[in-house]
Amino acid sequence: MMTISNFDPRKFIDREFEHEMFEELLQFRDNARILAFCDSGGMGKTQLLQKFQYRCRIVKPRTPVSLIALDQLEDNTPLTLVKTIIRDLGDYFGLEFPNFNKYYYARISGDFMPFSSVSLENADFQGASDIRIAGMDAVGAQKVNVNVNSAGDGMLTPEQQVKADDVCIRAFFDDLKQHCVDKPVVLLLDAYERCAREIKEWIEGYFLQRCFFDLENRPARFVLVMTGRELPEFEKYWASEDIETVVGSVRQLRKWEKRHVEEMLRVHGFAYKPEHVEVLFHMLELGHPPSVVVQASHMIFEGAGV
Repeated sequence: MMTISNFDPRKFIDREFEHEMFEELLQFRDNARILAFCDSGGMGKTQLLQKFQYRCRIVKPRTPVSLIALDQLEDNTPLTLVKTIIRDLGDYFGLEFPNFNKYYYARISGDFMPFSSVSLENADFQGASDIRIAGMDAVGAQKVNVNVNSAGDGMLTPEQQVKADDVCIRAFFDDLKQHCVDKPVVLLLDAYERCAREIKEWIEGYFLQRCFFDLENRPARFVLVMTGRELPEFEKYWASEDIETVVGSVRQLRKWEKRHVEEMLRVHGFAYKPEHVEVLFHMLELGHPPSVVVQASHMIFEGAGV
């Protein structure tokens, strides 16, 4: 989980265009629900997400938001990603996820009664105690209703645990859909290129379809902003017209102009001269990212005791 504790909005420079795109997305005037920003390192993608998080938390009415660095999850499973989202939205905004909690706490306590009415595809519960499968034999069945009466830990095989995790995740989506009926909820995902393959496959093959591209059944006012040096392969899963409808993609953040260098020096309190601006702007022209230019300005002025 990332926070805004180290984010100073007074020192955030530029990104007017990207901020306007975000504000437009929150108006829900069309079917667009995703912003995807791609660029090289040091261009300010993480700071942009922190700015969006700050906006959601500060501007009234506040917008529930979760900002997650995908390379900093506790473990590389979809359930952990879902739990992190729930923690963010619950701790700061008080959103509750009763369906998820019902199944998740049953899962970790060994009480599998709550799963009895859940339909699981291709489930195999051989080996668990006191199991009743309603309607058909589990072998070769496409869908079965599973009734499990057992207590204690360690009753499920790894395959069965995957099925239980899937029930928890689907319950999360049900809860999220209820929260998004009247008000927006924003998810910000950073460092997409550094997340584990399992998370990437789940996001691209399941999460994006269920929450954004399924126009009939998706949460009504759920918004996603993603950043990374690479982005999901949208074209692998959806037609170009569907992508254009749902995704606003930016392959490169807007470059700083000379006025942005001046603004950066001003907000940091440096007593700069025109030649300082020229030197730092020339670094940008040579291809150095804004983060390097900011570091160079600190070296110049702090080293000179200015």
